[in-house]
Amino acid sequence: MDGELSTALSLLAIGMITVFIVLLLVVLTGNILIRIVNRLSEDQISAAKVAAISGAVEAFTQGRGKITKIEKD
Repeated sequence: MDGELSTALSLLAIGMITVFIVLLLVVLTGNILIRIVNRLSEDQISAAKVAAISGAVEAFTQGRGKITKIEKD
């Protein structure tokens, strides 16, 4: 029984470590991809996007909303 328990615990540990490493790789790859895309994308917001945002705010707030600043993160 002790041999089966130690085998089960070692398999549990190996499985948890494997899942942790895979999830860590997913997060790191995602962060790298986000940084690459942000560097390659345009720095300024186009006039069409500003017009679309302004129109959406106008429609949603029924003319009471005011846009003071639009930033790209």
